[in-house]
Amino acid sequence: MRHLAVIVLFLLTRALFAQHVIDSANVTPANRAALMAQLTALPCGIQAADKKAVVLQKIKTYLANYKPDPAQPDDVFAKAAVVQALRGVLTGGYGIGAVLVDGRGRILHGAHNAQLQQGRSDLHAEMNLLTEFESLPQFKKYQSKGNFTGGGNTIYTEQLRLYTSAEPCPMCFIRVAIAGVDTRYVSTGPDDGMNARAACLPPFWAELSQKHKIIAAKNAPVLQQLAHCLFYSFML
Repeated sequence: MRHLAVIVLFLLTRALFAQHVIDSANVTPANRAALMAQLTALPCGIQAADKKAVVLQKIKTYLANYKPDPAQPDDVFAKAAVVQALRGVLTGGYGIGAVLVDGRGRILHGAHNAQLQQGRSDLHAEMNLLTEFESLPQFKKYQSKGNFTGGGNTIYTEQLRLYTSAEPCPMCFIRVAIAGVDTRYVSTGPDDGMNARAACLPPFWAELSQKHKIIAAKNAPVLQQLAHCLFYSFML
């Protein structure tokens, strides 16, 4: 019981701190005009009068030319996740993307939210990424043979890291906890992000979620801002 109390206290403390970060870093746009104000502040050459297709093309061009900042250890993978988020929007869906990286820094797989494109309620970016990866032959290299509910074991035996353009929602937060992958998110989720609200989970899931880190990525602010704007691109 004492161990559980410590976990709950830690989660509550982290939630309060993380919520403060969310409130100060990500302001949810109230409407298209507010979102466009955020977009025009980016170094992509976006103008207030630009239509959606033009906005997306300018973001695509900027990302294609963007050189990861060597001073930001997660910049390469944060960019890859944001590129996936843009693909989600360009294919008619929501702007959230994710990539899976091995211990050598190799991107093993990438995916984006595909709920609208495929008519599947479960296909959030992180869910889609892990579901696709777990159907590939190479997944066997990382697959655990145990039952994850027995003693809190997770699905992956070798440590992998997942980068997502947006803080995981409750569904994706539990999925990455079950998988057992460290997770880094480019943009916090003021409306639906679960990391800042992990203390709300039942004790088993709260404890399981602490076995691997789920924290903000260390990337350039412009990638965070792009990820944030792409998350709300449905307003365009």
